[in-house]
Amino acid sequence: MNPPPRPRYVLIDALRGIAACAVMLYHFTGGDLRPGLTRLFGETILRGCHNGWLGVQVFFVLSGFVIANTIGDRAITPGDAARFALRRQVRLDPPYWLSLALAVFVPWIIRALGHRGRPPPTLQVIGAHLLYLQEILRYPSLQPVYWTLAIEVQFYMVFVVALAVLRLTPKPAVPWLVLATALPSLDAAMHWRFIHGWFIPHWYLFVLGASTYWVLKRRLPLAPHLAMAAWVAWQGWQCDRLEPLGGVATVLLLTAAGRVGGLETWLRARWLQFVGRVSYGVYLLHPLAGAQARWHVGVHVGVQSGPGALAVLTAAVALTMLFAWALHQAVEAPAIRLAAKIRWWHGDRAAPPAPAG
Repeated sequence: MNPPPRPRYVLIDALRGIAACAVMLYHFTGGDLRPGLTRLFGETILRGCHNGWLGVQVFFVLSGFVIANTIGDRAITPGDAARFALRRQVRLDPPYWLSLALAVFVPWIIRALGHRGRPPPTLQVIGAHLLYLQEILRYPSLQPVYWTLAIEVQFYMVFVVALAVLRLTPKPAVPWLVLATALPSLDAAMHWRFIHGWFIPHWYLFVLGASTYWVLKRRLPLAPHLAMAAWVAWQGWQCDRLEPLGGVATVLLLTAAGRVGGLETWLRARWLQFVGRVSYGVYLLHPLAGAQARWHVGVHVGVQSGPGALAVLTAAVALTMLFAWALHQAVEAPAIRLAAKIRWWHGDRAAPPAPAG
């Protein structure tokens, strides 16, 4: 039988939108716009925007929660893992490919019109991006956010393969085993033992997200979950790193919300849900939209002044939202519908109806 429909977690959608906007503002409020925006809004607000990169850590935690929620308590086979990966790629690749095409052709068009711009990427660079391998192969990234997409792909592929390998392990032990893998990941992250382009130093955030789901479903006790979150926060504090603190704050919010029914009710305002719905497009397209706003609006205003910097920022945000909405309508929503048709778990195949009588 098909499983019953899962509840819609509006808090997850809203947090996804907030995280995307935080990263967008991080990129939009730096550089030559910062002096003018600082004069308008003050150093405290601009410092907050400068920390908007922490939206990436929020995404990593949310991904762990969402993937664990999608899989649920199913025992999956290697074939299930492969079909799950296919379903995720069908959902995520088309918007990414379109943004990649824009990242390639817009600078080429600009140069063709006689303006200065970066040289076109080689076919090797484009191919590496299509396969999410650009960081591993040490190619320059065509957009500053693409590295996180490659990490996300590694997250869920490793996760579903691990669950397939552990399918013969007693089910209660699986969350414990996965939670334990957060410790070497955290050690690699805090002591700068980064493996360039690979998921390992970020894995602990994904695991904390999955752990949150398992706690809410009573598959893992609350105590070890909170103990791991506390250890992550302590290590971040000791090493003067904000990534663990941002991740733990997200985990605690999800844990508290889940225990009081807030996942389905908190931050359900329509505008927040809209931003959450188009968040993937915001994340993918804001570097391009910001560059276009800076190019077309910035030449007409003094970006060092407060009003001029605000005009460029407003144009960049508005253009991003427009692009993101169009991408969602034309590409992302059809991809989501297509992905939903892929039955990835062997138990989703409907049994033949029982004979009457």
